[in-house]
Amino acid sequence: AGAPAVAVPAVTVKPGAVRSVRTPVRVAFVGAGNYATSMLLPHLTGRDGVELSKVVTTTALSAANAKRKFGFAEATTDLDAALGDPSIDAVFVVTRHSSHADLTRKALLAGKAVFVEKPLALTEDELTGVLAAVEESGNDRLQVGFNRRFAPLLQEAKERFGARTGPASLRYLVNAGRLQHGSWYLRQGSEGSRFAGEGGHFIDTASWLLGADPVSVYAAATSGNEDLQIVLGYPDGSTATISYVTTGPGSFPKETLDLIADGKVLRLDDFVRASVYADGGVGRKRWVSSRLPKARDKGQNAELASFIKAVRTGGPMPVPLESLVATTAATLAVQAGLAGGAPVALTRER
Repeated sequence: AGAPAVAVPAVTVKPGAVRSVRTPVRVAFVGAGNYATSMLLPHLTGRDGVELSKVVTTTALSAANAKRKFGFAEATTDLDAALGDPSIDAVFVVTRHSSHADLTRKALLAGKAVFVEKPLALTEDELTGVLAAVEESGNDRLQVGFNRRFAPLLQEAKERFGARTGPASLRYLVNAGRLQHGSWYLRQGSEGSRFAGEGGHFIDTASWLLGADPVSVYAAATSGNEDLQIVLGYPDGSTATISYVTTGPGSFPKETLDLIADGKVLRLDDFVRASVYADGGVGRKRWVSSRLPKARDKGQNAELASFIKAVRTGGPMPVPLESLVATTAATLAVQAGLAGGAPVALTRER
């Protein structure tokens, strides 16, 4: 038997009416949970050129609370009314993982630009359904909340590292920690595995640093699938190893990353400091960033700014749709790899 494979669905978009919109960009939020209220809405409240038009939640009380705290014009529990409102330009989907694909599909079919938190989909069928909505509507105005590639510290480190000529080795240690008892992340039956929900962040960051989408995934786990080792293969022979561990101490940094190629190393220390090392030679010195003060900037503000700009101008979305699809397929392939115990080929559909 051949190696297992996961298909990366082809992205086909018939010409649609991509339009720039008036200022302000009018947005609706579907969901107002912890991530929306702590990591997204604070960057949008009071931002020039953005109007918080509607917040939609399953209960009237949470919608009213979000309206009061962030200044939405309207709070509602009626999703269809929000999607059918022609004045809404963009819809943010910030709900539980199991609802992301369906809500994204509905918002795309309604002609809205969509920002959906990761994951885009929890199954191959869900991913295919989102792309069917893109094809049916001609609307490919989609962004997934992969914010780390927008982190200013990581962007500067990548620029300092410079272009590379040979294949790279990347290692990414994610000290994810244990979940609190009762966390809905533990509901794997309905919400998918923890890595399915969060792993796209790290695959996207690796692919952005390497400038390509993965073509193979190998995954291994400790007993009980507590800690994962994931090796991604790339077209030029580069590899990225993601160690996603839940058994480490909380006192250790959450994310450390090293990118090695051409006699150079880029190091990221938990979005607090970054450095680049290089072999000797004129002008080939070590660069170390200044230490970031207090809160780590993992890119949410810059990510939102680039999304709003794309909606306002009609320009390209911040991350190509093909890349969003490839990252999602690679994330889903991890479970197939664990089940099969062999590398999984990511095959592009034509």
